[in-house]
Amino acid sequence: MLEIFIDLTNQIFWEGYAEQLAKDNPGAFNRELTDFINSYNS
Repeated sequence: MLEIFIDLTNQIFWEGYAEQLAKDNPGAFNRELTDFINSYNS
């Protein structure tokens, strides 16, 4: 699921967005990933 999230954010924003967010703001990264997983499972 993490790989899908990273691929999607790379398409929406820019290449490396998820990795940069995880490094710069791990809390926001975890919230966005959790929201993505919850939306995917709905």
